[in-house]
Amino acid sequence: MIILTVLTILGVIFQGVSMFRSGWLYNYGVGYFGPLARDGVWHEALVGQLSKGVPPQNPGFAGQLLYNYHYLYDLLVSLIHNLGISTNFLVYRFFPVVFSILLGIGTYKLVNLLFKDKKVALLAVFFAYFASSFGWVVNLIKGQQIGGESAFWANQPVSMNLNPPYAISLVIIIFSVILLDLYLKKPDFLKGLILSIAFGVLVGFKAYAGAICLSALFVLTLKKIFFDKNFSLLPVFIFSAGIFITIYLSISKEAAGLVAFQPLWLVDTMIDAGDRVGIPNFTARRFAYIGGGRWLNYAIFELIALMIFFVGNLGTRIVGFWGLRKNYFKEDLHIFIFSLMAISIIPTLIFVQKGNPWNVIQFFYYFLFFSGLYAANALKKSSISLVVLVLLITPISSAATFRSWLYPQPPAYLPVSEYTALKYLSTQTDGIVLKHPFDRDLRGKFKDPYPLSVYADNSYVSAYSGKSVYIEDVEQQIILNTDYESRIKNADRFFDEKDLKWSSKFLKDNNIRYIYLPKIYQLPMAEEEYPMIKIFENDTVNIYKVQ
Repeated sequence: MIILTVLTILGVIFQGVSMFRSGWLYNYGVGYFGPLARDGVWHEALVGQLSKGVPPQNPGFAGQLLYNYHYLYDLLVSLIHNLGISTNFLVYRFFPVVFSILLGIGTYKLVNLLFKDKKVALLAVFFAYFASSFGWVVNLIKGQQIGGESAFWANQPVSMNLNPPYAISLVIIIFSVILLDLYLKKPDFLKGLILSIAFGVLVGFKAYAGAICLSALFVLTLKKIFFDKNFSLLPVFIFSAGIFITIYLSISKEAAGLVAFQPLWLVDTMIDAGDRVGIPNFTARRFAYIGGGRWLNYAIFELIALMIFFVGNLGTRIVGFWGLRKNYFKEDLHIFIFSLMAISIIPTLIFVQKGNPWNVIQFFYYFLFFSGLYAANALKKSSISLVVLVLLITPISSAATFRSWLYPQPPAYLPVSEYTALKYLSTQTDGIVLKHPFDRDLRGKFKDPYPLSVYADNSYVSAYSGKSVYIEDVEQQIILNTDYESRIKNADRFFDEKDLKWSSKFLKDNNIRYIYLPKIYQLPMAEEEYPMIKIFENDTVNIYKVQ
């Protein structure tokens, strides 16, 4: 237990530093490390809307309910926040610690069930926290600084808490598999009910997790019925599917348009992109083979690229293939896990997601986690020197990511002046806020660290004002499949054209109550010309209330 405790404490730190350092009000403002200036701020904004009602308003698309997003994690945060606990504390400190601790405990218990070996369980916990890709090899070959966590596209365990819906879904899956084992050994109503709810609600925490787990449960149910003549799992699957469908239909709208069929996009772009693996010779040959109709050569190159994708992402977890045993393919718990792993691969290789094509790599994260369990088992009978070598190599890429989070300053921050302005706006009666659309060109006029207003198109106005914004965080709106383009056009027109009649009608027709305008932007006409009054001003921001 001492080794498990030490591993867990180190794992919490390893996975949590970027979270722990974000969301604090420093002397320069609120700092954000890693990708949290977009993703973390989005969760803050969504929690704010969920605190006002369920289903929530889309934080960056005022007047429309949020669809095509799994928001049960954010709902959980909002319920606790409504007890008087800070959202930033919950998002950046409390839940990351909880998820990392549960990851370690759950992994240890699950592996003990699978392999009946405490040493293997401890090795599996190590992989669960510290595994990484072979991205460091890519950087070494290119003569670059050691790093490359996501060179093969997949983020590794060090980044787990940067994606809280994934983190909580993985924890739910781990403990659900443990409960599944108990249910299969001795079925009863209570265990079946809890198991059904756990598998069913996964889609509300992480849609990818819900889809692959329900599919794996279906496979195991068929196996139990047709091979074992055992129907005990059938009601669990039926009830889980019912919950899944109910939640899915309630949060989805025209969801079919969110993905597109584009086989091997991740594999090909991994080879093509210079910021990934980047093998120009492979790219040139692939196009030459396609253009010349040399399909056998093309197939061979794609197969090689596919092997690079798997081996590169797995890193030292590739030894897991030596941890497989024939009898595992006859045992229910292993069959469920193998099904889950196989199903998680399919969408990764054949689909892309609208807006962020690479987002489908998140299906693959579950494959990587369970691969670590079998990698630990493979090392069971290995020499001590080999085990030590594997343990030393395993975290190299992820350690580089961890090191980047220790830099003195974050890459992005919310200046104190904007923080003050938005806190003032949060005290005003509710209403739709209009802000200037994000201008990518402005970032070049600032130095690192960058204010949130120029760092990326994010939901920071909604997050800190607690109000929904007419149009904000366009990248997220693309993913959500909203009709954002007309709003961008209208907002641009308001801030660019000297047409008072149109501007007044625009404000009225869209029920806009506030205009939040950092002084890096200007109105096209004198503010006195508009049907609004200034209610706040400091050296950085003007806030107007529409009359």
